[in-house]
Amino acid sequence: MNLSYWEQKTWLADIDFAVIGSGIVGLSCALSLRKAHPLSKIVVFEKGMLPSGASTKNAGFACFGSISEILSDLKTHTEEEVVELVQDRVNGLKLLRHTLGDASIDYQEKGGYELFSEANRELFNECIANIDYINKLLHPVFGTDVFFKKATPFNFQNVHSEVIFNQFEGQLDTGKMMSSLLRKTSEMGILVLNSAQIETFYTINEQIHLKTAFSEDIICKQLFIATNGFAKQFLEADVQPARAQVLVTKPIDNLQIAGTFHLDQGYY
Repeated sequence: MNLSYWEQKTWLADIDFAVIGSGIVGLSCALSLRKAHPLSKIVVFEKGMLPSGASTKNAGFACFGSISEILSDLKTHTEEEVVELVQDRVNGLKLLRHTLGDASIDYQEKGGYELFSEANRELFNECIANIDYINKLLHPVFGTDVFFKKATPFNFQNVHSEVIFNQFEGQLDTGKMMSSLLRKTSEMGILVLNSAQIETFYTINEQIHLKTAFSEDIICKQLFIATNGFAKQFLEADVQPARAQVLVTKPIDNLQIAGTFHLDQGYY
């Protein structure tokens, strides 16, 4: 593609911060950069027509972990680490709601239900036996009990007649959420380029060169990779997607990585 002088100057020249990935992590990263650097030029590059990862494909759960998930976390983390993890998730949701507003993302806090199959009675019994323990553990975060045992309000087959209800779980519309984030970035003077796949990058004299299929190399001062499991195409590491974790690295040679993934089977 041959770009005109004006196209090159307006969108691709003198970039202070380049962000690869326009999902929730990438756009949130760009907004944080704008807050810290109000006069900088920030450009987000997205390979798809829409965000290509999980941001617009998840079911809209606004949650911090079911009883079974928290018990699973406690097998590999200390109590203090699990409480801190839950607190981080709660704070992240509060920040998202504050940034975009409940109406714009259609946030609804109607509670959530954890169902158990009749064949998995052992897990059900373990979770029921630990309700008081988990409620006490999370009391510093919520100030009250979170989980309750209830008779199932559903007519599903082959599930246990009782469920565990989480009174603080909510839902949101992920399409509206991403649309609101894109609108917010536009209002803040952040450029988002779609169908703009970055193939690779390299550095020359402390400048980062982004190689694309649609223009000559694009030069930026700092690069942020926010592509979740897709980050492995840019890194010499075994990166695999993982849920409920966001890794933000320290800057290394003007490069920073943000996403939800794990390395070498260990979560970071």
